[in-house]
Amino acid sequence: MPTRPTTTPPGPWSFPSSQRFTLDNGLRVIVHDLPGQYVVSAGLMLDVPLTSEPEDLEGVALLTASTLSEGTHDHPGTSFTEAVESCGAVLDAAVGQSHAHVLVDVPGARLPEAMALLAEAITQPQLADADVERHRLLHAAQLEQQLATGAGRANHALRRALIDPAFRASRGKQGMPGSLQAVTGADVRAHHAATHGPRGSVLVISGDFDHGVLDCVASSFGSWDNPDQSAARHEVPTGRAPAAWLIDRPGSVQADIRWGWFTLDRAHADWANLQVAANALGGAYLSRLNRVLREEKGFSYGVSLVNSPLRHGGYTSTHGSFRNEVVGEALALMPQLLDVAAEPITADEVARARDYLVGTSPLRYATAPGVTLGVLSLIAAGLDADHVGRQLDAYRAVTPDTATEAAARLVDVHAGSLVVVGDAGALEQPLRDAGWEPTVVPAGAWI
Repeated sequence: MPTRPTTTPPGPWSFPSSQRFTLDNGLRVIVHDLPGQYVVSAGLMLDVPLTSEPEDLEGVALLTASTLSEGTHDHPGTSFTEAVESCGAVLDAAVGQSHAHVLVDVPGARLPEAMALLAEAITQPQLADADVERHRLLHAAQLEQQLATGAGRANHALRRALIDPAFRASRGKQGMPGSLQAVTGADVRAHHAATHGPRGSVLVISGDFDHGVLDCVASSFGSWDNPDQSAARHEVPTGRAPAAWLIDRPGSVQADIRWGWFTLDRAHADWANLQVAANALGGAYLSRLNRVLREEKGFSYGVSLVNSPLRHGGYTSTHGSFRNEVVGEALALMPQLLDVAAEPITADEVARARDYLVGTSPLRYATAPGVTLGVLSLIAAGLDADHVGRQLDAYRAVTPDTATEAAARLVDVHAGSLVVVGDAGALEQPLRDAGWEPTVVPAGAWI
C-alpha cells in the first residue's frame, strides 16, 4: 500500500511589491508587475462614499455605477459594449459604503485599448434616461426579492439594528425602496458631475506587462479633470442602543436570527484578535456555534459569527436559520457558546484560526484580479497594500488570552441587538422565555 504523503509548512509569502506615481491631475497610480499573469486587471477607485447621495435619492450612486458601461459619447449605446468585447475585456462597476470602483480585466497585449475604454466610461458616460430607468427597475426588483426572503429581510434589518439610523451606513447601497424609486436620469447625471473626478481617486493595475504602463495610463487619464468635483465626506458611524426586534413573517416555518454588536474596523489594534476569535467561535466549520447548533443539535444547516468592517467602525453578528420549534433553545444556547469568560478560547482554537487566516491570504492574492480588488478594498477602507503584511504579522501574534479578552469585551453575551424574522405568533413567547423583550414589527414595516 502506498505510504501517505508528507506535508511541510508553507514557505514565506509576501504581498507583491508595487510602483507608485501620481499624474499631474492628482490621480494616484499603483502598478503591480506580476510575471505570468497575462490577464491584466485594472481598477479605478473613486472617492465617492454613499454619504455623497442626497437622503431622498439614496441609490443614485448605485445607479450611476450600473449605467457607466451603457454607452459613452464616443461609443454611444451598445457600441461601447462591442468595443469592450472586441479587445477581449470584461468591464464592471460597483459601489460600497465608502467608494465606487470600475474594473476591467483584459489580455495584457490589449491593455491600451481597454484602458482608453475604462477612461471613457468614467469621464464621458452617456447615462441616458432609458438606461437609468432600466437599471432602476432591475435594482428595485432585486431589493424587493431580497426583502421577500427571511434571510434578506434579516440582513437588511441588521444594519439598522446595529448602526445609528442617522448614519448612511445603516442602510444598504440601494437605499430604501422609496428613495430608489425617486431617482431619475437627471439625478444620476448630476451625481456623476459632482462626484467623479481625479481628486482622491486611485488606479490600480496588476499583471504581466509588455509595454510602458505609465504612457498607457497618461494617455488615457492624463487629461481627466473635474473642477466641479465635490470633496468626499466619510462619516464615522456609531452604534445603536441594544434592542430586540421580531419582524413578523406570517406563516413562516423557520426563523432567521441575527444577533450582533457594533465593534471595530480593520485599522483597529484589536482587529486581528477579533478575527481569530470570530473564526474560533463561529467562522470555521467546527467552530463552537456550528459544532453544537448544527452538528450536535441539528437545529440549523449552518450558524456563523461574522465580522463586517466599515471604513470606520463595524459590526460582528451571528447568522443562522432555525425551524420554529427550536428557536427558544437555540437562543438560550448561543450566549453559552459565545461566553468566553466562562470558557476561554483555547490554544488549539487560536492555532486553527491563525493557520486559516494566514494560510489563505496567498490564495486570495494569487491572480491579478485578486491583487487589484484586494488593494482597492484596502484603499477604500483608508488603508494601503502594506496593511496585508502588517495584518499577517498581527494574526501570528494573537494568543488565547488576547483573543479571549477581545471577544469578551466586544462580543458581550449580556448585550447586543437581536433581529428575528419569522412568524411572530409562533416566536414571541419563545423569545421572551429566552430572556428577550422583543418589539414586534408588522410585516412590511421597518425598524
